Amino acid sequence: MEKDFGSELKEIRAILNVSQKEISDDFNLISKSSLQRIEKSEQIPAFDVAMKLINRLDVRADEMEYRLNNFSISEKEQLIMDFRDIGSSANITGINHLLKKMNAFLEKEDSDYISSLVLILRSLLVFQEEQNFTNAREIVKPVWEILEKRDEWLYKDMLLIANIIYMFDGTTFETMKKKLLDSIQKNYHLGTVNKLYVVTLMNSVLYMKKTDRFLEAEYELELAITHAKKQKEHVRHLDALSLKAELLWLKGEKDNAVELAKKTFARLYCLEEFDILKDNQEDWEKLTGMDSKEMIKPLTEFM
Repeated sequence: MEKDFGSELKEIRAILNVSQKEISDDFNLISKSSLQRIEKSEQIPAFDVAMKLINRLDVRADEMEYRLNNFSISEKEQLIMDFRDIGSSANITGINHLLKKMNAFLEKEDSDYISSLVLILRSLLVFQEEQNFTNAREIVKPVWEILEKRDEWLYKDMLLIANIIYMFDGTTFETMKKKLLDSIQKNYHLGTVNKLYVVTLMNSVLYMKKTDRFLEAEYELELAITHAKKQKEHVRHLDALSLKAELLWLKGEKDNAVELAKKTFARLYCLEEFDILKDNQEDWEKLTGMDSKEMIKPLTEFM
């Protein structure tokens, strides 16, 4: 059961031993009577006043939200976090599991946002099966048609765009990418926006790869590798290194490519990221004609 703002404010104030006079800046921020009514849950403060009150307590807005939700993350927010943590469009097991959870949620509660995430997950499954953008794009087109009309994208909008950008092409792709990167730069230090930068780079590289412009994506791929490592996004880092191995092969650096592919496949195997490993191995075999299973055979036999 969710708590109310006033009673929680009073509780935190008591924990910190802060008086009503102190939190209200000698009652310049809000009158004594108004503060008392708020703490008795008889009055709801204006948003700007509420933010100033919790700032006086040095409490972050997200911590206050967490406390108001009875020290837990709402089911909806948890689903959004799970979506963000999928890691790769090749994570078929994770996608199917999350789809079931989201559909179950939508049976009891309406949410346009979760419905949009469901469309994206469905499109990822179609893309993985067909290795073609055409049908996958049609599934998420309604998401783009809504977001393209907005002058500015909020965090959750950026999360949607970052995960569909590579399904579009031509002018639409370039428009989405430029606006998304501008939005990410503007909000880079907000929450997990920095992680969306890696997702955007990876999906841009994937688009370039699927449209026969892979070699042009080298700079963005190196950025993705650097930032994924910096942010400890281990699976995305390995996914990016797998792409780098393919790129090295195309550049004629075959010995380096094979060595990097071996290391990357082995690490994905040890992390039990089998869907992503399988997808990367299939791409490697298609490119090189090598048996990728032989590359990690000593490890699989040992395990």
